[in-house]
Amino acid sequence: MDRHLYGIAKEYLIDMLPDALSSSDLDKYFVGDNREATSLKDVFIQIIGSAQNYQGMPNVIKFAERRDRIGKLLFQYDYSKVKNLSSELLYKQFRKTFKVTSADSKRNSWYKWSCSIVDAATFVDGFNDIKDFRDFVGRFDYNTETRIALPLLISTRIKGIGFALACDLLKELGFLNYPKPDVHMKDICEALGLSDRNDISVFEAIVKAADEGNTTPYELDKILWLICSGNFYLDGIKVNSHKRDFIDKF
Repeated sequence: MDRHLYGIAKEYLIDMLPDALSSSDLDKYFVGDNREATSLKDVFIQIIGSAQNYQGMPNVIKFAERRDRIGKLLFQYDYSKVKNLSSELLYKQFRKTFKVTSADSKRNSWYKWSCSIVDAATFVDGFNDIKDFRDFVGRFDYNTETRIALPLLISTRIKGIGFALACDLLKELGFLNYPKPDVHMKDICEALGLSDRNDISVFEAIVKAADEGNTTPYELDKILWLICSGNFYLDGIKVNSHKRDFIDKF
């Protein structure tokens, strides 16, 4: 079944396109949104952006919307300075600046994110420059098993970044061999009998299906995500989710 997933999914996506879009409009979705990262600052910003992409946290943190204001609290994203911050004090500063009224606890989204930010700064500061970081990622890009090791490693270095979010930040930095095993991928892979709901099992299933379809895991991931979300965000168009219909027809 995995041999056919890419071809069937892409054909389905083209068929479900809203009238305003054509198949050629999809090309821009398959190349990696932030592949132009040119500095470790860009990497740091992507990591903390991915760190808030957990369940309802984006609606609380609103990083994209508050990026400039948050940057003022983070030395304009100078990770070499951020690494020396206390996550506790940073959390209190966030609460004050954004008038946070939710319960003050270590389970608070702002507290979790503060810890992720300081850990991310420490992680990024360990590299000499963007080439050093890219070389580091490249050393894991040998086969599926070695690729799995990298997000696992990142998840041990940065609080709040689990395996799935580590894959998210890598793929959004333009490393196209890293699909994100999110709820959509899990629902599809489980329903089609390609894997169970375990992050690594789903990762392996998407990579295998992409290899069989002679495409990148990123492209297959994005095709399935567009089917499931209906969110053609680069074109400002949103349609209903087609996830259940796709699974039934597949």
